[in-house]
Amino acid sequence: MERKSTAPQWKIVLAFASLYIIWGSTYLAIKVAIETMPPFIMATTRFALAGVILYLFARYRGARAPTLEQWKHSLIVGALLIAGGNGLVSLAEKWVDSSMAALLVASNPLFMALFGWLGKVQDRPSSRGWGYLAIGFVGVGLLVSSNGYDSGHGSTWGNALIIVAVLSWTFGTVISKRHPQEIDLWLQSGMQMLCGGIVCLFAGSLLGEFSEINVSEISLRSWSAFLYLLVFGSLAGFTSYVYLLKHRSPSAVSSHAYVNPLVAFILGWLILGETLSLAGAIGAALAVFSVFELLRKK
Repeated sequence: MERKSTAPQWKIVLAFASLYIIWGSTYLAIKVAIETMPPFIMATTRFALAGVILYLFARYRGARAPTLEQWKHSLIVGALLIAGGNGLVSLAEKWVDSSMAALLVASNPLFMALFGWLGKVQDRPSSRGWGYLAIGFVGVGLLVSSNGYDSGHGSTWGNALIIVAVLSWTFGTVISKRHPQEIDLWLQSGMQMLCGGIVCLFAGSLLGEFSEINVSEISLRSWSAFLYLLVFGSLAGFTSYVYLLKHRSPSAVSSHAYVNPLVAFILGWLILGETLSLAGAIGAALAVFSVFELLRKK
């Protein structure tokens, strides 16, 4: 069901490299940023600024003003990808290690294989594919249970938020792929970030995060992580993701899921001293193995 792509190969390679390396490091950056920043307010500022930059850049390059229908589409997709996907992960990392968050998010291709088929944007999993899905979900279960057992009820709540975030990202991807917009790439990315940032702002206000803001107490370490997330995680990473969705199948684009956890785990271990329990390591291995096998068949 994948459409033929005429995109230059070097652009495809560069976009995948951006997803693999940059997005693997964003979990650590989020963990550091929210040390002294409220999660949703941080996400709001990050994506709103990136959205404005991309939107103005696209309009400067001659992109047409978006229609009301395109804004509606961006609100739906932005709410699911940005607020539901990234925003909830940022909140969850208050209780969950950055490496554990990355490992749980790595289950995205498992959900994508299932809901991508149900959403009619990719083929039905083969009989072997169903077996890999079962193995992968067992691995996710082990990850969740091991992390909850080791770290208490807070991490269990954080794990649940990440699973909801993965589902939100999956549905946003299916909608984006099923209803493609004839619109400038930079403009579309900017619109989705702006809309997602507005939803994050609303969520942050509901959680009372405005009362937690004290700019004078935000550390240099958190500011540095925030700037990294803005420039690389948002501008480079998300734009690469939207670009690849236009030229590759959702499952192929989701291949970053079995590289990101390795990058995130190494950084979390080196910088924050994060570790995995034996059950968590087994669960991670099962989940990443199943994701690799599912995507290798594409």
